[in-house]
Amino acid sequence: MHYFGFDIGGANIKWADLDGNAFEEPFAIWQHPNQLPSVLSKITSDFPVDARLGVTMTAELADCFESKREGVKFIVDSVLNTLPRFKPLFYQTTGELCAGAEAIESWHYTAASNWHATANYLFAIDRLNVSGFVVDIGSTTTDLIPVINGTPVVSNQNDFERLFNGQLVYAGVGRTPVFGILSELNLRGSVITIARENFATLADVFRWLKEIPEDFDSTATADGRPASRAHSGKRIARLVCADSGELETDEIDSISSQVKAAFISLIAQQLQNVLRAHPEVPLIFKTLGRGSFTAEKIIREALASSQFKPPTVLEFSPNPTLNQSVPALAVAYFRAQLDREIG
Repeated sequence: MHYFGFDIGGANIKWADLDGNAFEEPFAIWQHPNQLPSVLSKITSDFPVDARLGVTMTAELADCFESKREGVKFIVDSVLNTLPRFKPLFYQTTGELCAGAEAIESWHYTAASNWHATANYLFAIDRLNVSGFVVDIGSTTTDLIPVINGTPVVSNQNDFERLFNGQLVYAGVGRTPVFGILSELNLRGSVITIARENFATLADVFRWLKEIPEDFDSTATADGRPASRAHSGKRIARLVCADSGELETDEIDSISSQVKAAFISLIAQQLQNVLRAHPEVPLIFKTLGRGSFTAEKIIREALASSQFKPPTVLEFSPNPTLNQSVPALAVAYFRAQLDREIG
């Protein structure tokens, strides 16, 4: 038997297997939702006949759906109608896998369940550290999850509730517009407000700073032009209503560094709030996601002005593809585990 996991997001579909293989297919579901079945068919065209699937999702929040309930039903139906031979099961924030009918009926547990699968998985595979924090810095969002004895401290939460307690920050290192991170910059001895327009994203900033590959989020640039460092520089200049030729290279450096610092401070402040709310959780941090390269700085800043003990920081993998595919790995793992239990 071969086990695969799918993480169906709003901008990308990630899948992985238990041999440590992980892949990603860019797919903006809000633009072409009816193409989801054909994308799933393409991805699974060479899957072995004995493949079995676990599925988690966040794409139900896409604004092509009237509601999250409608989104869950559409995604579940698409998987069931396209891939019935692989007997897909769906992960819920109860920590269980279920069949399609239940996934639709109890849609509020199916929606945005990937954070829960990630947390459960990371501590299930680590017998030495069963409690700590998950810091998952993605392209679009960041999850800050306290875990005790292998289980998220507060389970069955939806994203609305998680925004309230700070465990979800809707900001990441890729698709997030720069104007969503800061509104003012220091430039040429003055403080200026930036254009509140989606001229550049965090991917441009980190691409300019050479902290991500040039092809990172290559299908989602703000102006539709290539995901190159040169074009990122032009997009960053637009933030201050300038052409790149009107700015010195060190000024684009400065703008980018200020945006990066603001992003790190934003996530660090939220992490500090989560730490204070859960002093019972040991300072063991499991880091992952596309933005895991920022995690250690975020953790250090969150702990800098406190009496917290020195942390232990454990990155999931040095492989960026694996690091961003943990929810898919998780549901593959739990699907295999369930089949073993059933026998």
